[in-house]
Amino acid sequence: MRPLIYIMTPLLILTIFLASRFVTWDAIKGEDREAQIHVQQGTTALRAWKLPEAIAAFTQAIEIEPRYAEAYVKRGLAYYRSAQYETAIADYTETLRLKRYQADAHASRGDAYQSLGNMQRAIEDYSAALKRRRSPHVIQKRAEVYFKNGDIQKALADYDDLIKRKPTAMAYYGRGNLYLQLSIRGNENRLKLALADLDQAIALEPRFASAYVSRAQVHTQFGDHTLATQDYTQAIKLFTHAIQEQMLQAFTKTINAF
Repeated sequence: MRPLIYIMTPLLILTIFLASRFVTWDAIKGEDREAQIHVQQGTTALRAWKLPEAIAAFTQAIEIEPRYAEAYVKRGLAYYRSAQYETAIADYTETLRLKRYQADAHASRGDAYQSLGNMQRAIEDYSAALKRRRSPHVIQKRAEVYFKNGDIQKALADYDDLIKRKPTAMAYYGRGNLYLQLSIRGNENRLKLALADLDQAIALEPRFASAYVSRAQVHTQFGDHTLATQDYTQAIKLFTHAIQEQMLQAFTKTINAF
């Protein structure tokens, strides 16, 4: 039994390593060393949001190794962050053609389609990604797109699934807003469900300003204007504080630049 453990443990470690997001499959299978170096440089630039440098490095890797899937999927992300959505889609599509990183490429291409306003294509890509890996993050995105697209029941099903898997403040906030929209159409029971979900979102994240705004709308629907005013006031405080922090960070960066 002991020899089997020694054999299986390295295999399990390798399996976990290969399953991680954006693992360097291409490096493992022996891509050109120079191309690998360009991908490493591009990855460092991408993490630092130095997008032109990242794109240039990934492009150099692709010129050396035209089938380097990791370079395509990461360059796609760099293009996406640069708001070059059509170009990002082309890189994600090439990644899929190479049959690598399929869950990530579908999810990322869904983001690009959503940014272009093509909700149906976004849903198709998120669904394809979820068939390969049930990521709570992608479930959340698909639920939001279903909601935007007016498909309330499918959005609700995704939020129910998400909350079972990973009950985050964002998940409760999303479902609470969905219930709020349904209650506006005349379903008071859904209004109670909205309140319960938004209460839970705020309990999990007390600085969630948008959740206070939505809960204020629920209180208004119930006719409780005192509670609505309290929530709106708290939301304004949180939004103001967030703006002040951003201004301070920007000012600090400017000072440090001199």
